Amino acid sequence: MALVLAGSVFTAAFVALPASADWPTLGRQVTADIRNQNLPQVATDAASGAIIVWQDFRDKQGTVFARRVLASGELDPAWPVDGLEVLSDSAANDTAFLGQALPVIVSDGTGGAIIAWQDGRSEVNALDIFAQHVLRSGVVDPAWPANGRALCTVRADQQLPKIASDGAGGAIVSWMDDRSSATGTDIFAQHVRANGTVDPAWPDGGVALCTAPSLQAHPQLISDGTGGAIVTWHDFRSSTTSADIFAQHVTNSGVVDPAWPSNGRALTLVTGAQLEPTITTDGLHGAIVAWQDARAGVSHIFAQHVLGSGAIAPGWPANGRAVAVAGDDEVQPLIVSDGAAPGAAGSGAIVTWLDDRSGVNHNPYVQHVLATGSVDPAWPVDGRALSLSTGEEITASIVGDGSGGAIVSWEEDSFVFVNHVRASGVLDPTFPVNGRFVRLLLTFQHHPALVAAGSGGAIVAWDDQVTADANIFATIVPTEATAGVDPGVSGSGLALSRRGPSPSRGPVTLSFALPHSAAVRLAIFDISGRRVRELVSGMQAGGTHDVVWDLRDERGERLPAGISFARLEVDGRSLSEKLVTLR
Repeated sequence: MALVLAGSVFTAAFVALPASADWPTLGRQVTADIRNQNLPQVATDAASGAIIVWQDFRDKQGTVFARRVLASGELDPAWPVDGLEVLSDSAANDTAFLGQALPVIVSDGTGGAIIAWQDGRSEVNALDIFAQHVLRSGVVDPAWPANGRALCTVRADQQLPKIASDGAGGAIVSWMDDRSSATGTDIFAQHVRANGTVDPAWPDGGVALCTAPSLQAHPQLISDGTGGAIVTWHDFRSSTTSADIFAQHVTNSGVVDPAWPSNGRALTLVTGAQLEPTITTDGLHGAIVAWQDARAGVSHIFAQHVLGSGAIAPGWPANGRAVAVAGDDEVQPLIVSDGAAPGAAGSGAIVTWLDDRSGVNHNPYVQHVLATGSVDPAWPVDGRALSLSTGEEITASIVGDGSGGAIVSWEEDSFVFVNHVRASGVLDPTFPVNGRFVRLLLTFQHHPALVAAGSGGAIVAWDDQVTADANIFATIVPTEATAGVDPGVSGSGLALSRRGPSPSRGPVTLSFALPHSAAVRLAIFDISGRRVRELVSGMQAGGTHDVVWDLRDERGERLPAGISFARLEVDGRSLSEKLVTLR
């Protein structure tokens, strides 16, 4: 990227993030406290805003803070200025051996969040895993212990937690575990319930997902849709120099699924190192996993689809489908569901990675992988470039856009960028070539993290070294769906609305108006941007139409209470309506 500095002003051929409502053009500063705040993670607040968590060194040991930013871009005034200390008994923290680090977060489904972290408070135990519940109102849940619920305090290191919702207000947390000197580093998981108790059906100290010899590392997990989880990791059981990718299913009762192999299902056993798996749901209780793969002597991107039964999905090669093989160092894949109806034609996942095919630097690419086992033929072979600048790109994040595409953010030469790819594989024309700056200032921006913000947009958070210390910032990422790129919609006779009270406890009536006969698609999306129900698909006459949604998904299962979105697509235009439902 060519940047010319004139004082503190960039004369670059890039466009900064456009302002939206109350969001500042240069981003919302979430915390301004002295000392470093970094490594933000983000979850939805169920109202198109976000709860951001980070590790914070205003305490000498390091601890965990969180803050809510509203959909409007304002900071929630009910939350403490500069963030809520997630461990609320600060006096006890003063006697801790070490601090807290690497927080992860997931929505509780009602506007709050469950946060987990690795914890060094005990000199005897080494690193442990704890979790805490923060409420939408900006306080630590009083039903939970003030300094978090211990999920595992077995003597030895437990570290690098990852988290997924249990679908009932609690969470499942996985981690790397060094308790066994015989088997080395293993993979464990634990379930914490919405009321702050560890699920008594699960083993004390966590359930062992894999205790095979040697090193198992880099666990990632996704909800299975029935209160359990599928966890993937890279695994050195076959060789100290060659890793494979495995996955395991833990049920909601805290047992390893007996239909799956002991110590995990191999997703690839090919020679070479397969590393850094990333996972998303297939919407049918299984998962699609992607990883970086050196079977050819250089690193490429591969993927695999494992069913809820533990079997490899039909149509997928035994050792995975090649997603990209154009470069010599394609690394750091991330994956997200494309949000299509589970099992529908064209459904699957979008993968992003960093790619050195230019021979000069790494650039971010994306590709659409179909659940049936092939790469989407409508997308470019070996992926769509999100940026071809000459800067070095690292540390990416991805989220679905609710319409089959994805929003990707990455760090490049200490700036954070975003770009949007449509479901068709074409880039959003409202974004500049090579992506959009989130903050067009000469600071040091790192570790972007995205969350869907409803109606096709996203919120991105990052740490930003404006002064000697890093602080946390966030901003909105508008796309063509949110930035007014629907020419002719206003006053054209095209409309979408809901009838009746809001929130609603019963069926919702959606009303849409067409100026003329047209092909129509009306669908329901959950807060994560996943399409859960298609209500209308096909030609409709001009005029007003009413459609009743019974609050159920494609499988006939009642959706949980909370936020969802109705999206109407007509003649290349789209309208969205937020829906709030109660039990």
